[in-house]
Amino acid sequence: MATLYTKVYEQEVLNYKIHLEILGYSPLTVKEKYLYLKAFFKHLEENKIFALEEIQTKDIAGYYTALQQKRNGITGALLTKENVQGRMRMIQKYFSYLTETGTLLKSPASAFIFSSETEKRERIIFTQEQIGELYKAAENLQEKAILHLAYGCGLRAGELVKINREDINLQENAVIVEKGKNNKRRMIPITEKVKEELQEFIFSIEMDEGDSPTLQRQNQQRSTNNRHLFYNTENRRMQSGSFVRVLKRLLQKTEFGKKLTTQELRKIGIHTLRHSIATHLLENGMKLEQIQYFLGHDHIETTEIYTHINRQQLDNLKM
Repeated sequence: MATLYTKVYEQEVLNYKIHLEILGYSPLTVKEKYLYLKAFFKHLEENKIFALEEIQTKDIAGYYTALQQKRNGITGALLTKENVQGRMRMIQKYFSYLTETGTLLKSPASAFIFSSETEKRERIIFTQEQIGELYKAAENLQEKAILHLAYGCGLRAGELVKINREDINLQENAVIVEKGKNNKRRMIPITEKVKEELQEFIFSIEMDEGDSPTLQRQNQQRSTNNRHLFYNTENRRMQSGSFVRVLKRLLQKTEFGKKLTTQELRKIGIHTLRHSIATHLLENGMKLEQIQYFLGHDHIETTEIYTHINRQQLDNLKM
């Protein structure tokens, strides 16, 4: 990689590298984005553009054209479409960073849409209105509790299976995920209304156990800190398939759910609720790094995959 001669560009590359490291990107991703930004600045220098304020939309378009004609230094083949789009998305994010920090008033790259292969994969993401329909369709405390935890708290299917009553901290208004992915512990805040409904659900379980000798015996055999929150029809810990069946039963009660094709229904699971809450939090203005903690991701690039929001929505958030 050729040396940058513009001091401002050289400093910007280093500043952005530090910014990415603070956000929690993996070292490999940080290095890749660092090199991509450096290559962009080198292109600007070659075209006699030496200040951030001088960069215009036409310069972004010119670089996009140059990348489409660029060849891989090892194979000699043209850069793949995915590689070109990835570089351009990185540049867009860099300019968004500049506007957020007040370095620039407006991003010269905001007019473009550079889609990724990940975004092209058909994922079902419920709208906030559709989530409201699901809540209205919930007829009992268990169904509401599943929505509160799978959507409202963004729990993974495996976390939903493992959750115990003691993980609902009613005093602190929080749900504790003791062992998420990679044994990662996190605390998720809940509203007063959600707390009250979860409390009511737990109370109903304990009332049922009091009336059932079988459940009483099972509970006595369990550790005091390992009492199931969700039971299946056989009075055992509910498994992921049972949660999905509850969700699809709710879907069939909604207007939008009745219109889903068999193929679309096959794609829907507890992960759909998790993807949906991540997208809605971003739509409502939550920072990506906060969503990263909420979901329990090690690296922020995983969070980017979970959030599905278009360019226009992002631009509206910045207005």
